[in-house]
Amino acid sequence: MKKLVFVFPLILALGWSARAGVVDRIVAQVNDDIITLSDMKRAMAMLRQELATRYSGEQLEKEVKNSERDVLEDLIEQKLLLQKANEIGFGKDADVQAASYIEKLRKDNGFKDMQELERALAQQGDTLASFRERIKKQYIAQGMISEFVGSRITLLTQEVEKYYKDHAAEFTTPEEVTLSEIYIPTEGNPGAAEGRANDIYKRLREGESFATLVSQYSKGPTATKGGSIGTYLTGKLNPDTVAAISKVKEGDFSAVVKGKDGFSIYRVDSRKVTALKSLDEVKDEIKNRIWQQKFEPERKRYVAQLKEDAYIQIYSDTATAK
Repeated sequence: MKKLVFVFPLILALGWSARAGVVDRIVAQVNDDIITLSDMKRAMAMLRQELATRYSGEQLEKEVKNSERDVLEDLIEQKLLLQKANEIGFGKDADVQAASYIEKLRKDNGFKDMQELERALAQQGDTLASFRERIKKQYIAQGMISEFVGSRITLLTQEVEKYYKDHAAEFTTPEEVTLSEIYIPTEGNPGAAEGRANDIYKRLREGESFATLVSQYSKGPTATKGGSIGTYLTGKLNPDTVAAISKVKEGDFSAVVKGKDGFSIYRVDSRKVTALKSLDEVKDEIKNRIWQQKFEPERKRYVAQLKEDAYIQIYSDTATAK
């Protein structure tokens, strides 16, 4: 039986049932609801899977341990959101949303029908009914945050314009050049190599074809590519190269440049100059950035108010202790 692949980028799952053989106990009370040890263990298992994509060994264990309190706080927050939703009658379409998600999950995982999906869940110690209920709760909790936090965040035109001005460097495209070269290696005789390079430079100025001179005299890895070096950000190039091409127009070539093992003449095939993107081009990105900056403080404020009005009792400092 293949393992299910869940893609649900919302908040941590709630209310997971304890697997057989796990001795359960109450970890926290949130008004009339409880969070059990099995809830914590399942939430921690999910977090461990996510952290394992970035950490391993002792560092993974340290990250998991340091996250216990945050996971418990997340579970408490979700309980409060669900309780508030129930109080105000919010989330009446959550059943439809959950059903739609589960149907998509079935198709994405290649299960021919719900019975096959249910058997896969059973292999993981779960049931379709409990899974559906958790998905429903996640939609409700997410919807509460969207309705009572996200929808109340305002973005003023003046804020967007100020952010654009203050972060202009982030919206500036750096200069980029495409270069070709004629490269003459020293090959133990720098004087002769420099003389040949200067002669080629003179012939270029007299109108001879750059491509022809590449084929006749250039050596090294670029010689077989018509002298093409490629496209680079100017700031990433060797300072001597940058200086040599700084005033060279597209299609023109530089003077002879002395390198460590030879001499080069560069042709600027194309040049994209430094340019600040217009406000219209980046307006949506700026709005998203400002919205993200405002969202977390507002979310914390809203949750803090829910906590202030609630009875919360935590029964263990180490929620996942055995």
